[in-house]
Amino acid sequence: MGKAIGSAESVLSLARDSTAVRAVSAQGEHETLRRLRNAMKEGGYDALVALSQDNVTYAAGFLVPSHLTNRFRRTIVILAGDTFATQIVVNVEELQARARSRFKDIRTYNQFVDDPANVLADALIEAGVEKGRIAIELDFMPAKDFIQLRKRLHLATFEGCADLFFRVRMIKSDEEVSTLRRVGTLSERVIHDVLKKIRVGMTEIDVARQLVDQMIAGGSSNFKYRVGSGVNSSITNCGTTSKKIEAGDLIRIEILGDLDNYRSNVTRTAVVGKPSDRQRSIWAVLIRAREVCKTMLKPGIAVADVYRAYVRICQENNIDPTLKFLGHGIGQTIHEEPYLTETKDIIFVPNITFTMEPLYMIPGEMGFHVEDMYVITKDGFDAITGNICSNDELIQVG
Repeated sequence: MGKAIGSAESVLSLARDSTAVRAVSAQGEHETLRRLRNAMKEGGYDALVALSQDNVTYAAGFLVPSHLTNRFRRTIVILAGDTFATQIVVNVEELQARARSRFKDIRTYNQFVDDPANVLADALIEAGVEKGRIAIELDFMPAKDFIQLRKRLHLATFEGCADLFFRVRMIKSDEEVSTLRRVGTLSERVIHDVLKKIRVGMTEIDVARQLVDQMIAGGSSNFKYRVGSGVNSSITNCGTTSKKIEAGDLIRIEILGDLDNYRSNVTRTAVVGKPSDRQRSIWAVLIRAREVCKTMLKPGIAVADVYRAYVRICQENNIDPTLKFLGHGIGQTIHEEPYLTETKDIIFVPNITFTMEPLYMIPGEMGFHVEDMYVITKDGFDAITGNICSNDELIQVG
């Protein structure tokens, strides 16, 4: 059986393999595909199949547009054995896939005539794994497709592979880290600029319009945002409303950016005017806890220990953190491994990217939230964000 994502041995093994993978990639297959193929073999699988938007995009290196918008179309990638590699797309996406995909073998189907599950079955049979152990995204695959695949490959064994993909994706390449820096920096700069323009009487939607304009101008279009002021700031995943901003309001701005299919997650909390003593006191506890956690960010440290330190400091100061995790991995998706929580047996290694987001909600009153992005380095960590718009103290606006 393969090693679970929670296995420290598995994470360290994957990190050790990174250098070898880069060397093998010179033989012609992209580094990402080699990493996935190595993880497939390490898990004892004969083939690896991805169907979800994030894992297909991770493997292929580009997002098939209709994969994002049309649930009736299937986009699939397959790795098998030492060399078999193919991507299956609907025929209207063929030209784009041939131009942009890392896969040289592109197979198509007509959505009005063909069953993509049969195209997948044919490919697996061609790869010689019709009786093999196949890792496939069972948590994403439509039931009707799986029924047809089982019918065609009734001697094969199918097992879920969510952990395998998360484990591989958790340790980023230098190229991925560079992309995360670009999208994180853009998101932080936009928040910094927009905060300067906030005035009493503006609505949350007025603020959001400026976020949207600047993010699009910066090259990010597939992004999300949240603006919550006053009582709305106390809703963890608040919507953006027509509420007017008032003196004394706390304002939370969160940008979940996107560049080249990689995400950012940056949040700042500001106050209109001067913060009250209570607001200052709460914020100081959250920042103190975060700063202690920063001293622990280096290879070899368990993510659970970082989370426990955060909770301990908060609770010693009469704050019970609203979230049951301190942060989460970030890459192709906003939330991926490692989650910084006590239930995860994951050890930090270089090139793990993640966020830390001290968050404390007082329902019906106000909410406090700061979130930044980090990467583990050989000797410690580097802050991807937090260099343009510091939130060590509540930001005063208006």
